[in-house]
Amino acid sequence: MLLDGWKDLYLPVLDLLRPKLRPGAVVFADNIFTFRKALAPYVAFVTDRRNGFESTTLPLGHGLEYSVRCA
Repeated sequence: MLLDGWKDLYLPVLDLLRPKLRPGAVVFADNIFTFRKALAPYVAFVTDRRNGFESTTLPLGHGLEYSVRCA
């Protein structure tokens, strides 16, 4: 899944689609560096392993959060 739209909708969209994501599903979120403050709640969510993701920020373009569904 690629999130690259309204930044305040990244987390609500992920919450909506998360039940449909199987383990191993990949989620990319664009513009992590450009909109650091607006996307802070999203990044905090996907980097907390208790939420079922493993995640890292890739230094590509304006920042790309690469997350994998674990559980």
